[in-house]
Amino acid sequence: MNWQLSDGRLECTHGGWVNELHSLTHQLKETDGDFRMSVNLGLMERGEVSTEQEIFAGFKFGAMGHRNNYRSNILHDIAGWNAEDLMKEPPVEVGITTKGRLRIGSRFSEKLIPLNSLKDASLELAVHHSGKTVEVELAVQLKNGEIETFAGTIRRERLGGNVALACHPVEVPRLSRKDNSDIDHQTFWFSDWDVRGEKVVANLEQTYEPILWTQYTVHRNVLKMLAFFVPLEAEANDTAVLQVKTNSKWATMAESSINPISRTALFRVEDWNQNTEREYRVAYRWNSVDGDQLATWGGLVRPNSANQQKVSLAGLSCSNSELFPNRFLEENLVAQDPDLVYFSGDQIYEPCGGYGISFANTEADIPRSALNYLGKFWYTGLSFRELMKDRPTVMIPDDHDVYSNDLWGKGGVAMPGDQEANENRCFGGYRMHPTWVKMVEHTQMGHHPDPYDATPVARGIGTYYTSLDIGEVSFALVNDRKFKSAPGDVIDAMEPLFAMRGGRNLSNLDTINETNFDTRKLDRPSLTLLGKRQLDFIEEWGRNDASLRAVLSQSPYCQPHHLMVADFDSNGWPQSGRNRALETIRETGAVMIHGDLHFATLVQQGVDDWEDSGWSFTLPAVSTATHRAWRPDVEPQNLLPGMPEYTGRFLDGWGNKVTIWAAANPYSFLIEDDYVGEGRATLDFMRNAGLGYGMVEFNTEDREVTFESWPVYGELRDEAAREQHPGFPKTIVID
Repeated sequence: MNWQLSDGRLECTHGGWVNELHSLTHQLKETDGDFRMSVNLGLMERGEVSTEQEIFAGFKFGAMGHRNNYRSNILHDIAGWNAEDLMKEPPVEVGITTKGRLRIGSRFSEKLIPLNSLKDASLELAVHHSGKTVEVELAVQLKNGEIETFAGTIRRERLGGNVALACHPVEVPRLSRKDNSDIDHQTFWFSDWDVRGEKVVANLEQTYEPILWTQYTVHRNVLKMLAFFVPLEAEANDTAVLQVKTNSKWATMAESSINPISRTALFRVEDWNQNTEREYRVAYRWNSVDGDQLATWGGLVRPNSANQQKVSLAGLSCSNSELFPNRFLEENLVAQDPDLVYFSGDQIYEPCGGYGISFANTEADIPRSALNYLGKFWYTGLSFRELMKDRPTVMIPDDHDVYSNDLWGKGGVAMPGDQEANENRCFGGYRMHPTWVKMVEHTQMGHHPDPYDATPVARGIGTYYTSLDIGEVSFALVNDRKFKSAPGDVIDAMEPLFAMRGGRNLSNLDTINETNFDTRKLDRPSLTLLGKRQLDFIEEWGRNDASLRAVLSQSPYCQPHHLMVADFDSNGWPQSGRNRALETIRETGAVMIHGDLHFATLVQQGVDDWEDSGWSFTLPAVSTATHRAWRPDVEPQNLLPGMPEYTGRFLDGWGNKVTIWAAANPYSFLIEDDYVGEGRATLDFMRNAGLGYGMVEFNTEDREVTFESWPVYGELRDEAAREQHPGFPKTIVID
């Protein structure tokens, strides 16, 4: 969002903590050798921006991520959740600053170049790498022909990975990737970037064309497909077509304009024959550097036979960007070949990629704020595009997807007060402009089957709850957060709690750590969870002719963790709303599949009595480790022989009846893998943190559902040689 191509120049148009432009096609070998880089650059005319902060502009080289891969290396400064263990040496920064200093790594020249020379200059870099020694020479040629030089020697264990251009503050906080601020500062333009030398390896296939990926569903003979595009120039073609192969030729089935905000094209084809497999492609004419070209992206639309008795669902949840592009995980999933892919929420987090939040307070803010979101969402899409192109995919956005650290939607109302400060989030509502929220929901749910009831909620925000049938299994897609009441709705009942705390800290309404406070007093029959509209939908959906059913939602209808005593963000509250949801769902005989928790759990729900209200499976996180775990400090009822002590019947922090069958508490188990290679540290980190994915196998003939929670393997080997997370797999029979 901070870069554009204009009149042959790469322009950094806005400040940022992580303003980098990486070469995807040229990297550095880790062997000894020489390389050179050169670029023209100049200070942008942005008079309204403060000049107080010293800004660096120039080269970065030796950028290496959790694996030395041209995509992983983009995210070379992983932060948090013990991920620093995966960090390699930071890249070397060489260039100039807005104070006229020349820079090599942590050293700066004493002699300054004239500040008026910053508007137009050239950088020449020469690097010699031998063993653990890197010799660097920088020459800055000014517009008047003068040349200033600076040289230095750097000690490094390794020197490989990406090369990049950069324009950001000299002082970058270590945890800047967790900083939500959208900083601005002086910026530079660049042109004629040249990279060459024996240490450079080139692969011109390592690029992305204008079409990034597709997501589709087929339901009752209607195909809906969403195609994602990169930002394009204002004069670019704005129409894409969907084609299928017929008799070795491509036939156009639909066309769609590209939405300028979401960068998506939505295709709809009715009377689709869902009993046959069809090869498809999305095609788009664009102006490449080589002239007019046809870009395509395609795959297979799978058959969806009404009598398919075995259906498998792959579930993914909570995708941060640190382990991009998630190669091991996607390869495992493709090998297991699910019939349906389900992203249960938090497809992004606010700090993904290192970009801060660009707030959408007004309509005028939306174009930049949309790019701010899309830059984060693309990490998920590009990670799993090979998985999604050949099988139906559904997504349900959760709180972080709409830039709310916890969300109580209250029917689409606006969050009160200063939304950027986020101080009133516990009083409910959406933080961002409704047009922006609708854009986010469209990118994740626009390709879903038509909504059951498309009547918007407050401020025109849409509703997407609906169903999708795969073979003899029917899936209900619901939004837990959109109608949910907020902690502020029971603030009067929290006065005894404030007295215990010695004050009314409204920003901490959402968590309760006091063990001597009765959380059942915070429930009222008038509070909502799913809302009447969604309950009516589930009730009618439960009368269809499916053999097995599953409710797909964002978060389990209980609190199976002990990060705090009671968490308003969990769907264990409000208890009356939770009970109404479970009572409605149990009449359908559906199992429930959720995300949000970050580690895998399997719970048998109870309302009037234990185990009377269905099974809830919570998916492990893709790449967000957690402090959450299920570690009860009381003994369970009816602990079964041979089962872990944390299983059995319990009351959760809200007093709800839950029977815990499995809880893959992070860092509490060891899963062996004999993989040897560059990614071993990544795999170890993922397995120790309980990261992975879920698989749910539906067998309508035997009326069985099997819940599986998978760690990520370097190679998906024979099933007998693979181990799942503790407590899995678990097969149940639906009466």
